[in-house]
Amino acid sequence: MNTVVAPSSFRLATYNVCNLFDEVDDPKTKDEGTPPKSAESQAALAQVMLDSGADVIALQEVENIQILTQFRDRNGLAEAYPHLLLLEGNDRRGIDVALMSRHPIQNPVSHKDTEFKVGKRKQRFLRDVLQADIEMPGKIPVRFFVTHFPSKVAGAWTEAGRVAEAQATRRIIQKETAHFPGQRYVLMGDFNDTPDSEAVKTFTRPDKQGWAMCDVFADAPATISYPTIPAIAEKIGYNKIDQILVSPELMKNFSEHKVHHHAAEQLASDHWMISSSFQG
Repeated sequence: MNTVVAPSSFRLATYNVCNLFDEVDDPKTKDEGTPPKSAESQAALAQVMLDSGADVIALQEVENIQILTQFRDRNGLAEAYPHLLLLEGNDRRGIDVALMSRHPIQNPVSHKDTEFKVGKRKQRFLRDVLQADIEMPGKIPVRFFVTHFPSKVAGAWTEAGRVAEAQATRRIIQKETAHFPGQRYVLMGDFNDTPDSEAVKTFTRPDKQGWAMCDVFADAPATISYPTIPAIAEKIGYNKIDQILVSPELMKNFSEHKVHHHAAEQLASDHWMISSSFQG
């Protein structure tokens, strides 16, 4: 059953969809080691999305706009999510961040060429920080930022990389929202790090000017683990690694958060979808 929030409200979600790849070998990326997502897995993924009733879904691990469009159209999502956005990022394997929306997406911006330092080395985002504006029900303009920070697999380097990417992302958000009407904005994605980490606290800990974002899952128990396979979550210590952070003004509209447990969750992805609802 497709559960949709009331027209005066809206729901924002983030979902690492786990390698939504096509069958084409792209010579510009190292995608040859990743098989295309099966029809069964795609169908399960689509069912989770439909059942969520989300207005906007931030996605991670999508290869390109072609496979995203094909996935949507072949799995009954075209009517629910007519608006898509994916701009190619920097990932060598070819995975990108994206947006699916019930409402028109405006003013798309890629920040993939932003440079910052990791130690003494100049670096760009491993993937991208995708930016766009969407007018939500109640004529509420919201500015979206979508990210996918480096994983913990490579050890100490990616710890420094996540913090550096977080600091660069914070600077982007501060700059890009300084004059945004209504001051409602959101950062969503797979941070590959927990709320108590330096990467996440880069956003939630007030700076000297008092700027900070709000973690909508701040009151959720530490036992929530977003990887769908418990053994993996326990082994790597990944709890609450997917994040929805919002501006104080948008937090005033906050009503509830949710982890979308679903019968098809493990077939769909190695992450659960998480969402947050807001009153218009």
